[in-house]
This record gives sequence, C-alpha cells and structure tokens, in this order.
Amino acid sequence: MPLPLESSGGRAVDPFAGLRDIRERRLKPVSERVFVEDPLRLLRAFRLSAQLGFSQDPSLLAGVRKHRRLILKPAGERVRAELMALLGSPESAVWLKTMDETGLLTAVLEELEPERRCAEVYYGAGGVLRHTLDAVARMDFLWSNLEKVFGELAAPLRAHLLEHHHDLSKHGALLKLAVLLHDVAKPDCARQVQGRLRFFGHDHRGAEAVSRILRRLRCSRDEEHIAAALTLHHLRPGNLAAAGAVTDKAVFRFFRDLGPLGVSQLLLCWADHASYLQEADLRKVLRWASEDPHAFRPPKSLPEDTAKTLRHLQVIAYLLQRYFLQPDTARPVRLLDGQEVMDLLGIPPGPPVGEVLRKLEEAQSEGRVRDREEALRFVRRLRLTKN
Repeated sequence: MPLPLESSGGRAVDPFAGLRDIRERRLKPVSERVFVEDPLRLLRAFRLSAQLGFSQDPSLLAGVRKHRRLILKPAGERVRAELMALLGSPESAVWLKTMDETGLLTAVLEELEPERRCAEVYYGAGGVLRHTLDAVARMDFLWSNLEKVFGELAAPLRAHLLEHHHDLSKHGALLKLAVLLHDVAKPDCARQVQGRLRFFGHDHRGAEAVSRILRRLRCSRDEEHIAAALTLHHLRPGNLAAAGAVTDKAVFRFFRDLGPLGVSQLLLCWADHASYLQEADLRKVLRWASEDPHAFRPPKSLPEDTAKTLRHLQVIAYLLQRYFLQPDTARPVRLLDGQEVMDLLGIPPGPPVGEVLRKLEEAQSEGRVRDREEALRFVRRLRLTKN
C-alpha cells in the first residue's frame, strides 16, 4: 500500500499492524489474495513458522485451507525448496501435522492421502499417515539428540554423514522426506492374510513411488536414488531383529548391499521403530537402547510391545557399533582383487570371479580369513559352482 513518505511524520507506516504481529511472533496474511498471487506462499507460511518459531493466525490457516489446491501451480523445484527447508527445521513434524490439518500436506504429496484410512486398527485414527508423521517426529528427536541416543558413536556417525553427503542439514531434510514417504505403498499392498493385515511388497512398490514423487519435485538423481533405496531396504533391520541372533554374515551382507548408505538406513529405521513409543516412554528406554541385543534381558515391568520396540532399537545400535567399531568384519577390506583370483584359479573374467570375491569377503567377515596368506589358501581350496 504506497503512501507518501512525508505523510508519516517520521513514524513507521504500518496499516496492517505488522509490528504487533512481529512482537507477538505471529504470521498473518494481509489478505487471501497473497495466496492467489503466489500459491507458493501456502507452503512458505509453514516453512517460515518452522524456521522462525512464529505461530499462525487463524486467518492464515483458513486461507491455506481454502486455497490449498493452488499449490499444484508452482514449479516442482520451487515446491521442493520450501518443503526441504521446512524439513530441515528441528520441529518439522509439528508443522507437517499442522499442514495436514489444513489439507495442504496431501495437496503437495497426494500419494499420502490413502494412508489416512489404512491400518487404523494398528495405528489408530489417521492410520499409516499418523504413523509416518510420528516417525518424522522421532527423526526430529534423533537428529537433535545423536549423542543422547548413540553416545560415543555420534561423532564418527556425523563424520561419516559429512564425508558421504557433505551437507548435514540437507541430508537430514532428505532423511525426513524419506521417513515421510517410506510407507507410501502400504495402502495398495494391504491384504488380510490369516486374519492379519499384511503389506507384502510395499518396500519395492514404495521405492518406485518415491522415485516418481522425487522426480515430480525436481530433486536430483542422487536424492532420488537415496530416498528410493532407503524405502526399498527399510524392513531389513526389523527382519534381523525378529530373526534372533544377528550373525556376522548378516551384518556383513547388510553393509555389503547398502554400502555407506547403510548408516542412513539405520537412522531411518530407528525413527520408524521409535514411533511406536510415546516420547516419554522412549526417553525411559533410551538408557538400554545401546545394550547388546543378544545379552540384554528386559525388566519384567517393561510391557511386551515396549520390549519388542527396544530390541529393534538395540539391533540398530548394534549394527552401527559393528560398522564403526569393528569395520574389519562389517566392511572388510578386500584382500585379493579379481585379477589375482583369475590367476590363481586359471579362469577367465566372468561371474565366477565375483562369486569367489563375495565368498572371500564373507569368510573375512566371519573371521575365517584374516590376512592375505589365508585369503590365498581360501581361494585355492574354494570349489567354484558351475553357474
């Protein structure tokens, strides 16, 4: 609203009481027109609240609710920039939940809407969507409390993420996006099997859906690959926890398949499993969350479901301990290369060479091969399969 400068008498020209809103730390639109003129402001309102800690005036929430479908108009990269900035804030889940109350969250990510009515028998009102928002809240907690959760592992964990992903803030935001999307295929895969609701294949179909979503948001190929891979493999730590003892071979195969991304995978899975506990209950069991899952015996007073979740968290911590504190078995350095295998066995290049190298690495992870001489003897003894 342009006004002549001389008419202000040296006082701030504030026809919409903006100074009061700033003092009271409140976001308030001057008019609903702001959302029509630039629909990206619908999402920016939540990003600003997340970053600045401002509350939102009822008129803002009403305007977002009314105009939420306009968020489909801005280019994908503009939406991505605002969404990732919001996810980079320490209390992103709070604002995602507020976005959902206005309908904006599922206007931005329409694939989440079917989650709302899926598996309410397990998750309560809000279904899978409620679970995923709770999981983002646990990732908020974890990202801000690495030392409290992982103790001495926090420093090498941060160094690892910095080495492989360069920008911790951006990687943290991408992790939260992956958490938000990791169960996106559960509604399509939900089936009743012997009286139980199961979601077979939601990891694979979810990875495909996540790739499509990140392409729509104009994310980089690297971001798309990371988020899809985290979705594809998010069941693996839970399967290890359910299998009983976590063997050396299982540890090796987990990190062989995921490589350095295995660390981020474990962070996502920690948030996923921790979401089954209320924050107060989570804080109570954190003192046991780094105990060896093979030796720990939960207190008899601990509810069965809480003890089960605690075991999942312990297995995740155990895998991280093996990765950072026992790298010789979790991610052994290759003692022989492909050319040496071919020379030793007199075979040409081809799949059998890779098979020998994989078996050699597994033998290293189990402590059966400890140095180059033992590796040479192992390969000489190894009988190649015909295929």
